[in-house]
Amino acid sequence: MGEPALQSGPSSLASVLNALADGVIVVDGGGMVAFANDAVTAMCGVRADSWAGQPLHVMLPALELASGLAPREFSLASPGCPVRWLEAVVASGDAFGGAAWIVTLRDVTEAVGQREAAQLCSTVVNRTDRGVMVLDGLDRITYVNPAFTHLLGYRPEDVLLRDVSVALATEEADMPVLREFRYNLRTRRPFEIDLRARSRAGREIWLSTAVSPVRDDGAADGDVIVLLADETQAMELQGLRQDVTTALSGATDFTDVMSLICRRVEAISPDVLVSILLVTDEGRAWMAGRGAMPEAFASACDGMFVGPMVGTCGAAIYSGHEVLTPDIEIDPRWAPALRDAVRPLGVIACWSVPVRLRDGTVAGSLALYFRDRREPTLWQRRVVDACVHFCTLAVEQERARARITQLAHYDAVTGLPNRTWLRDHLAGLQDRPGWCGLTLIAIDLDQFRTIRDGLGGVGADELLERVARRLKCAVGRNDTLVRTGEDEFSIVTGCGRTPMGPGCCVDGDGFLAVDHASVMAGAIVRAMAEPLVINGLPVTSSVSIGICAGREKGGTVDTLLRNTRIAVSRARDAGGNCYRFFSPAMNQRAHDRVILTSVLGTALASERLRLVYQPQVSPHTGAIHGVEALARWHDPVRGNISPVRFIPLAEEAGLIEALGEWALRQACRQMAQWMADGIAIPSVAVNLSARHFRESGLPAMIAAILEETGIPPGRLMVEMTESTMVADLDSTIEAARAIRALGVGLSMDDFGTGFSTLANLVNLPLNEVKIDRSFVERMDRVEESRQIVNAVIGMGRNLGMSIVAEGVETQEQLALLDELGCPLVQGFLISHPLEAERLPDWVRTWQQSCSTGLTRLPAA
Repeated sequence: MGEPALQSGPSSLASVLNALADGVIVVDGGGMVAFANDAVTAMCGVRADSWAGQPLHVMLPALELASGLAPREFSLASPGCPVRWLEAVVASGDAFGGAAWIVTLRDVTEAVGQREAAQLCSTVVNRTDRGVMVLDGLDRITYVNPAFTHLLGYRPEDVLLRDVSVALATEEADMPVLREFRYNLRTRRPFEIDLRARSRAGREIWLSTAVSPVRDDGAADGDVIVLLADETQAMELQGLRQDVTTALSGATDFTDVMSLICRRVEAISPDVLVSILLVTDEGRAWMAGRGAMPEAFASACDGMFVGPMVGTCGAAIYSGHEVLTPDIEIDPRWAPALRDAVRPLGVIACWSVPVRLRDGTVAGSLALYFRDRREPTLWQRRVVDACVHFCTLAVEQERARARITQLAHYDAVTGLPNRTWLRDHLAGLQDRPGWCGLTLIAIDLDQFRTIRDGLGGVGADELLERVARRLKCAVGRNDTLVRTGEDEFSIVTGCGRTPMGPGCCVDGDGFLAVDHASVMAGAIVRAMAEPLVINGLPVTSSVSIGICAGREKGGTVDTLLRNTRIAVSRARDAGGNCYRFFSPAMNQRAHDRVILTSVLGTALASERLRLVYQPQVSPHTGAIHGVEALARWHDPVRGNISPVRFIPLAEEAGLIEALGEWALRQACRQMAQWMADGIAIPSVAVNLSARHFRESGLPAMIAAILEETGIPPGRLMVEMTESTMVADLDSTIEAARAIRALGVGLSMDDFGTGFSTLANLVNLPLNEVKIDRSFVERMDRVEESRQIVNAVIGMGRNLGMSIVAEGVETQEQLALLDELGCPLVQGFLISHPLEAERLPDWVRTWQQSCSTGLTRLPAA
């Protein structure tokens, strides 16, 4: 069989085959192409003269010769041409007088493309996370994809051929949106709308819907495709943003904003607990916001020093990077105490993200606590990213607000509170009991304007700063220094007594306040007499001080300020560099103090002072624990002068050391006399001042007095106050240990009113702690006082110390102390302070009463 035979005559077979639309290839028994019509040439892009005599597998490598009627598809790629898909049918038989294969080819590229597109579309529809519904012309559901079932919980059999509303069920409040959806659906035009629906299980879902008609001819009754996307998280996050933004832009308190953030995060991610921990300028943490986090855990975190080994949050704040703790129980950054605090919450893991301000500083952290070992999800990261931004805004807004308050209420030069602050502070006190014990001291710098002109503005500001620092050294821990004008300062102080209580200035003439304010004013006058070096030049600025205290304050802030300024004017009229009270009577009292100080020195030298003794007993056993020696002064001209007055005078006049030595010697002499007379007094206590403990010779002086009087060291108890430790803790501890080495007892007087910490108490070799009378007086009315008394008793018991409650005056107080387990008491209920010669009779009476079961306490 040869080519000429195929093309003989005008109606040859070749002509017929070339006229066909389908390709035809004739292959001989050896697999060689005998003929290929024009359609093959067009389909394959190979010239006609290139086919004849070529092996078929070379020309069409993807086509195998195998008889069969089933069509087969193969791809044909030509350089520079798109891939074609051909469908081949191979038939075997005789052709042109010999065995041959007849291959019929058809171009199915378009059909294959359409089929692959349909398959791809089906794959996309079935694998997309968006729900797909197909609705017919009656808005019935004819198809749903797997994502639809996952999204709403409805299976195909639940919704097919049912109205679309079955899948978009919603609340009554959302019905207008659903009606708008149905209206737009009837138009069969593309639209998008967001609506809220409920899943089959009842979960609320925000859906974003996109509706497209299947046909493009605008037919009103055609099928439509509805795409559904779950926008719940996005809507929840949007709601969170709106709520927090509203809170930030309103008058919401800072901590309320932070707690709102925590609650909202917990609401949209219900498997976590959320907290916001901030850090102070001193490096201490405080929980500014929490949701369901218990108060107990917040309290455990408050006050911690932030560091790399202080939990997950401490590590995040310290490093400035997010920190993940998959297992709190084994993470070394969680100290046992902190781990114990978080364990009851049932949380296992913690993720903390730092809150960084715009200047780069880390202000705190936002933490998520998980109840299983896992990392945060992408959704939780997205939420936290937004909330950390809000935390930054809230912190910076709060700092700006505080800065504005600072500028409004504090002086820019000295940093002290200003006149506005003072008026607000006084206004808050004028209707409270504290008003009665308040004293206002006004200080004017003499000739400040002349000094200012000489120094210039910068030098004058430096002078004011230095003056402020010097005045701060003169005020007490509970006093407040204020700058009230260009050359004016004020001090808010008190009489040192419980407002409305015994000895408070309101109960008498206010002269206690005179003594207190006079000491302070005198210290200020002396301090300001020392020159200040400004720009290399010595500058001395004396002061005129006005004082208003007691009843002369009046009942209003304006009256107090006016009267204080009048007192300043009187000091200026007196030539300055002095102090004056508003009241002439108080000025006379201040003058009398100077005279009284002189008289005190004479009285001490001539032994006109005496000691009285107040017993300390066990109410359970009746045993006498000891007596406390108390100084008394009766002046022939002025009568009895209270220790509340003459002890501060002795301090100011430098007589306190001599007074203490006198009291020690007198008490030890009296103890020696009682021992000789057989009076059962186990010990005598003498209170020494802070100045005594700063003197290195104190232990030697005590040893000398013990040797002089011949009493055993154990018969003497030295009492110290808490404030003794403030001046010089190291020297106080050294002196205390030296005293204890002598065998003398050591007692802490007025415990709870000063500065002691447990560490200080442990360092001091104390035998005894005395509970201050102010706690005993209030413990039947004030729960906090009762708790303090109970804590001191427990502490003393644990440290092996004796505990003495002072100021016991009623049976009710005694009963409460007995209930709390207080072993020793002292006060008017037991006995008033007694003259030494009266004490033996009291001891006998007391012992007789004890033998009858303490049914009646003996009269003093």
